[in-house]
Amino acid sequence: MGASQVVSITLLLATLAASTAALALPDDRHQAIEIQSRSAIREEKKGLTVYEGNVTIRQGSMLIQADRVSVHTTGNQVSKIVCLGKPALYQQQPKPGDKPVTAKGNTIEYQLDNDVIHLIGSASLDQAGSTLTGERIDYDLKEEVIKARGDSSGDQRIRMVIPPSQQKEAIE
Repeated sequence: MGASQVVSITLLLATLAASTAALALPDDRHQAIEIQSRSAIREEKKGLTVYEGNVTIRQGSMLIQADRVSVHTTGNQVSKIVCLGKPALYQQQPKPGDKPVTAKGNTIEYQLDNDVIHLIGSASLDQAGSTLTGERIDYDLKEEVIKARGDSSGDQRIRMVIPPSQQKEAIE
């Protein structure tokens, strides 16, 4: 990997760190980003960096684990991150003292342009003890709206589990 590719990947990671700030502990964006994988390739002309083979990305409380992570850029800005696994995992602590939010899916697609995360295939979202599962979960971070659906055949339905400690709050 040449010096220009290392600089490009460093800029890419800095942009990635800034983009996840809305989901994270305030201190997370100031932490180093550590990526481990079996291989990485940066295609400068396509604006694509692909990490493959037991990929782990850590920054502060943020953890991503996947078989493959593709980071798409337009200019010097990250536009989309796609994580593939069986399942891929995204985890991050939103506020001090809060339990981490855990998202899983065979595909996790984060569209930074519109701040939406798509969990596709065996999707699950666990937040503060409540768990939502389905074939697909779309999480609009700006609007704080979560949409879930089962499969197109109607055989798999969504499932929401609310612990007793949160039931009064969830019903109101």
